[in-house]
Order: sequence, then structure tokens, then C-alpha cells
Amino acid sequence: MIIKKEADQIISYLEDTSNLKFGNADAVYIPKNEAEVLQTIKEARINNTPLTASGAGTGTTGGRIPVGGAIISLEKMNSIISIDKKKSKAPIEKNSLAGQAVLQAGVILDDFLKDLDSKKLFYPPFPTERMAFIGSNVATNASGEYSYRFGATRKYVERIRVALSTENILDIRRGEYIADENGVITSPFFKVKIPAYRSPNIKNAAGYFAKPGMDLIDLFISSEGTLGIITEVELKLIPALPARSIMIIFLDEDKKTLALINNIKNNKKLNIYSIEYFDANSLGILKKAHLKNSGGQAFPNIPSCQSALYIEQEKKGMDIWLEILEKYSVVDTWLGENARDYNKLIDFRHKLPELINEYFREIKQTKVSLDIAVPENYFPELFYFYREMAKTTKVEYVMFGHIGENHLHFNFFPKNEQEKERAIASYIKAVKKAVQENGTVSAEHGIGKLKHKYLEMMYGREGIMEMVRVKKTIDPFCLFGLDNIFPKELLQD
Repeated sequence: MIIKKEADQIISYLEDTSNLKFGNADAVYIPKNEAEVLQTIKEARINNTPLTASGAGTGTTGGRIPVGGAIISLEKMNSIISIDKKKSKAPIEKNSLAGQAVLQAGVILDDFLKDLDSKKLFYPPFPTERMAFIGSNVATNASGEYSYRFGATRKYVERIRVALSTENILDIRRGEYIADENGVITSPFFKVKIPAYRSPNIKNAAGYFAKPGMDLIDLFISSEGTLGIITEVELKLIPALPARSIMIIFLDEDKKTLALINNIKNNKKLNIYSIEYFDANSLGILKKAHLKNSGGQAFPNIPSCQSALYIEQEKKGMDIWLEILEKYSVVDTWLGENARDYNKLIDFRHKLPELINEYFREIKQTKVSLDIAVPENYFPELFYFYREMAKTTKVEYVMFGHIGENHLHFNFFPKNEQEKERAIASYIKAVKKAVQENGTVSAEHGIGKLKHKYLEMMYGREGIMEMVRVKKTIDPFCLFGLDNIFPKELLQD
């Protein structure tokens, strides 16, 4: 067991990309095995010390930033235990399931992906933050650039091991502990009644998952470290992906953009992996950054236009695009088919979030960032609502992201408190709009410590108290992840 107590040793664990500054902790515990995890939990119980699970710091909502107590990091529990081909039987897509992997929770995603690549296997969620821990991916139901095609992490988790505050290890295999007709799940260490609310049937990372007949494993997935410490995970794998190409399509009208997306989604001949969106402000940031950092050699010819779509697909069937695109009078099209151009366009996609995070740090502001998703039939209405909101709020912004999943990131860049107040007021209006349309307040980034009030707008006070009840049932000592998902004060009797 490694224990860090000096301030200069702890400070790096008190931040993530949310730019929150209030974190504090007395110690960081770094166990090397499950026995040391349980030892840490036992000491925390005896001393009534809250424990916050620390991932790699890639989160955006302050989930790993402690509000006192101690930190537990599984960074030394980083072994890829096994990767077995053709062991799991349940098909994911067209009978393509190729195997499974068992990992300790502290495995870095990038290391895992590289190992899979050498074995011609692939992990479909392919979360965006490659330096994140795999346990954190499960705890947040992480997703990535291929979630349009494959979905988020939840779909690929077969089994988890979780250390409970009762000093027990709960081994949960999918299908083993299912909610009965009364909504009660019975495990070896507790009985829990699932919440009465229902999670939306869209891309979602907002609060505890709940639906009739649900699996206990899904309650822990996306629980943001509030119910237990995930120590080990077992994941489904598919064969390595076929050759792919990337196309970036520049358009001059929002109506054309939405019409093109609808055409793409309804064309069964296309084999699409991702559909991403960039508004004019996003393109401006990318153009400025590339011109500044590359001497004008990287993307100097980004056209002036309303928007761009980033589309990744299998190489076969590219001839279909000629017929599609001629209907929309596109401004320009970039194509990455060879390795060099393909990787250049991947950099184009990933650079924007990095630049946005850098800018927030530069202006020393906490993010005002919408992470809303809605059902397919409501998305055009939400899209134009965002456009009008941008005009009336009069705060610098960008809008980009996973338009194929009806999920855009809308980031305000407030320069002062007055602008921040206007941005938050607009945020609240957008959340109300999403809730009215059966959407989610967080499709991807979770709730953490930043979005309590928006989660309450989604599920109501009664729904939040249902989560509190679940938390107290599974974590009766209220040790884990205080202030994540809902305020810690609600745990007080």
C-alpha cells in the first residue's frame, strides 16, 4: 500500500478538466490488490473518513475531486489479466463477437487498446479519453467516437467486482441478479429496490440507471463511484475493424446539414461509424489554432461556412456518396483514405475539445457546458432552439459533437460573472426544453459535482431521493463519492 499525505503529493489528485478549485483531502491511498482496497475501506469506516475514487483526471464534472476525507486510486491495479478470443457467446452485432477481456480497474484505456490491436481485436465503446482508467469508463458509462455505431460502455460489460463499504467484494455477472416484479434486486450482501423513475432510452449518463427487470450490474455502471469501488471488469470484444475512411463535408445552411444527416441515417447501404458536427465557431477555433501552431501547413483552407460534418465509414460503398452529396451543394469536401490523411482528419476531430479546455483554463472560468441529448424526433427542434439561444444570450460559444446520436456539446465562454449568469440562465432553459422532450441532461459526461440541480430538474426531488435511498442501501456507511450525483447533505438523517 502506498499512502501519500504531503500536500505536494496530493495536489495532482485534486483536479480534472472541470477546472473546479475546491478539492481537499488528507491522504491518497494507492492499494496494489483487493485486500489493500478492503483495508483502506476498513480504516475509512473506523475513522468515519469519506473515500473518493480517483481516476486519471480526464472527467469534466469534478467526479474525482474530493470534498474532504481521503482519496483511493487504483492506479497500481493496472494488470490486463486475460484477453480470450471467442469465449463469450452473446452476439453484439451480426454475430461479430470475438472474445472477452478481464482487466483490473486501473488499466489505462490506451494500453488496453494497443494490446487488442496486436491481437486483431477491438473494444467497441472506444472512449474518447484514451488515458482514462477502464474502471472509470465503467463507473461513468463512457462513450466515444464510435458510439453512433456501437453504443456506450454499458452494452459491453459482462462482469464487475466491486468493493463495498461493508468490506465485502461483490462479484456481479450480467444476468445473475435481476429485479423481480416488485423492482427488488437481491444480492448476497443487500436487497435494493430500484428507483421508481425510468432512465430515458437514449444515450444517457445521468444518475442511477433504472428500468423494470433491470440487472444489478447496470446500477453500478454510471454510478460515478458512489456505490462501491470497482476493482475488476470483464468486457466483450469484437474483431478488429475493417479499413475505414473519413470525410469532412462543409455546408452553408443548417437545413442542408439536418437534411443530409437524415439522409445518411436512412441509407441502409452506408456503413457509418460516426457522425460528428462542427458549427462555424468551432471551425474558426480550429483554423486559428492550426494556423498558429503549424505555420499554416495543417488546415489552412478551412472554408468559411455554417457547419461541417465529420463522417467515418467503411471504405467500401464510397461511390454512394457521390449520389448523396450532389443534392446538397456542399461548400467543400475533404477525404482521408490513406493513412496520412486519415490520421490528419482524426486530429481535426480531437483537437477541438483540447482547445476548449485550454481556453477555459486561460480565462479561469468553470465550464458552462451543455451535454443534452434527446430522442430522434425532437432533435431538429432542439437544434434550432440552440441557435436562437446563442443569439439571445450574447455570450461567446461553440456547438459541436455527436449529432448522429442527437447529442451536441454547447459550450459558453463567459468572460465575467455577468456573462456567466446569462449563460447559466440559458442553460436552465435548455435543460427544461430537454426534459420536456424526454431527453437527458447528461448524455456523456455524467453529473459529478457540477450538475446536481439539472439532474433534479430531470427526475424531480422525488427521483433524487430515490437515488439517495439506493445509495444508503448499498453504501450504508455513506463512504463513497460524496457530492457526486446529488449533494452529500441529502445523506444526513
